[in-house]
Amino acid sequence: MSKMSITFDGFSDLADAVDKSGADLKKAVDDALSQTQQLIEDNLVTAADVYAHKGLKGYATGAMYKTIIKDSKVEWLGSVASVDAGFKLREKGGFHSIFVMYGTPRIAKDVKLYNAIKGTKTQKEIAELQQKVMSEYVNINRR
Repeated sequence: MSKMSITFDGFSDLADAVDKSGADLKKAVDDALSQTQQLIEDNLVTAADVYAHKGLKGYATGAMYKTIIKDSKVEWLGSVASVDAGFKLREKGGFHSIFVMYGTPRIAKDVKLYNAIKGTKTQKEIAELQQKVMSEYVNINRR
């Protein structure tokens, strides 16, 4: 499981703009993080599809696929917000995702699965998505 947070450069400036526009900053952050979790969930469902069915890839049981975190809620701890994304590591098959994503000395990592969460393209998509969502809150109140 990964804890996702706001990742783009210039967040503090945009947060000030959201606040000055009269929009609810907490709601804007909640929305940005919820959409971030949904993006990662969609990426994982696509990348881990090969593990969804018993008998595929020689060792797949479908357990890892079933541990993909779906519809996680944004959690606030003081003024810090985060959302769970990735796999439920404590459930059957979840811990296995670590070895599949990062590989072992004998088994190469699953690049598609790794890129679904940690890849450069995904990180760029997350930053753009979060910035877009936050900007929408500024623009809504300017109308």
